[in-house]
Amino acid sequence: MEGSRSGTAGKPIKCKAAICRKAGEPLSIEEIGVDPPKAWEVRIKILCTSLCHTDITSWKQNVEPFAIFPRIFGHEAIGVVESVGENVDEVKEGDTVLPVFHPNCGDCKSSKGNGCSVYMRRPGLTHYMPRDWTSRFRGLDGQVIYHYLRVSSFSEYTVVDVANIVKINGLYPVDRVCLLSCGVCTGVGAAWKVAGVEEGSTVAIFGLGSVGLAVAEGARLRGASKIIGVDLNPEKFEIGKKFGITDFINPSDCGDKLVSEVIKEMTNGGADYCFECIGVASVMADAFASSREGCGETVILGVETRGTPLSLNPFELLGGKTVTGCLFGGLKPKIDIPVLARKYLEKQYALKEKEEKLEVVTKPADVKEPENPVKAASEEVADTPAEVPPTEVNPPATEESSDAAADKSPVEKVEEASAAAGDADETTEASKEGNAGDAEAAEEPEIKLETAPADFRFPTTNQTRHCFTRYIEYHRCVAAKGEGAPECDKFAKYYRSLCPGEWKNGPTQALTLGYSQFLRNVLDESLIAPE
Repeated sequence: MEGSRSGTAGKPIKCKAAICRKAGEPLSIEEIGVDPPKAWEVRIKILCTSLCHTDITSWKQNVEPFAIFPRIFGHEAIGVVESVGENVDEVKEGDTVLPVFHPNCGDCKSSKGNGCSVYMRRPGLTHYMPRDWTSRFRGLDGQVIYHYLRVSSFSEYTVVDVANIVKINGLYPVDRVCLLSCGVCTGVGAAWKVAGVEEGSTVAIFGLGSVGLAVAEGARLRGASKIIGVDLNPEKFEIGKKFGITDFINPSDCGDKLVSEVIKEMTNGGADYCFECIGVASVMADAFASSREGCGETVILGVETRGTPLSLNPFELLGGKTVTGCLFGGLKPKIDIPVLARKYLEKQYALKEKEEKLEVVTKPADVKEPENPVKAASEEVADTPAEVPPTEVNPPATEESSDAAADKSPVEKVEEASAAAGDADETTEASKEGNAGDAEAAEEPEIKLETAPADFRFPTTNQTRHCFTRYIEYHRCVAAKGEGAPECDKFAKYYRSLCPGEWKNGPTQALTLGYSQFLRNVLDESLIAPE
């Protein structure tokens, strides 16, 4: 990376990024140039980015207008503002922000829906900046590198339109709050804002990935009496129970019956609300057929990339059934994301206590730092996160049983999540025994991640998430305990076995469980209705 953050405003930056040069081929870690932001634009240093299945879907696309290469993927992330262009006054250098693919300009005249009429006119041009339709990325040879969904978070630095950023509290754990920029908002918002799930109602969810599980949690919080999960993978059924799913259907086990017939038998006529979270036209039709006659509502969240027509029975529509699309959970990012963050994270992670600890370890600095306080090591993310491919960092506490986790308070959960870093409790004790501020500041480890190996292969499964979760946990442990510490051996063993030069598909249960348990921990009981 060239230069310090404080000296790069208005200048091009060199940094590392994961580049996709051809559909379905491995990403390559390359050095690129990132232009300074123009008017109404913000340049962001990415702190943490996660992998959404839409990234994988787009990575596979080899037909225009989707197949635009070379390209930088990634759209779920959190970062710090490095510099701003002209006419930007809602954020400043050092602010913590979520870059969001769904624009919210704040100037739209209509208050209906969450679409932005100003920036949705050219939805196919998300490979460019939305105002002048040019790119801010260049290869060192001058070649244009295209954007993705207005975010491109698989880079150490990115440039985003001001309509696509949301300012948030800098105290939130970055490896948790980054999920609010897509998956969690999409699922939970679909349940409580688009559908408006009512207490005592019945719900059917087709597809139990991260979005489907978020829908289930949203429906549970709204008081649904029966939540049916439909998925071909039986390993997801046990996971779904932690999100309030009460019944499960594996289409392979239905014999001669249609899934819709089974659901109608289970709900005495059909589910009140059906959610399609896969992106397959035939499954969308199944979801519609599974909804209750006369009043059932079907919400489509999945992305159908094949252009397959959707065929529905018009008489069922005439009778009162409805079907609606859902983009970003029906939420307006700048308005609703801060509400979700406050409801979920502040109450779950007891920020008042965390603020006190952070103030103790804050160090004076000559160079202006971001206004969010120095993070405790339990929340530390690599200084150069984009040197490795995208990752969702799951708290180590997810390996506990659900029963044990349920008995613990939010503060205990945070302390357990901090155990992998091995410093949160230790620094607290040290502060009690000796010179608190100086001792903790001196012991605060600086965490560095190594550049991904040259033979890196981008997998088509969730192996990426699990591999690099262990990778980061290992380096956290080394930073806290020292090189060769026996406590770090297990993390080294995990990430080295999961991150070989040639990727191999492994069992999905452990991969899904980590993300699912994390999401379940993040969602708080307080979200019963929108504000």
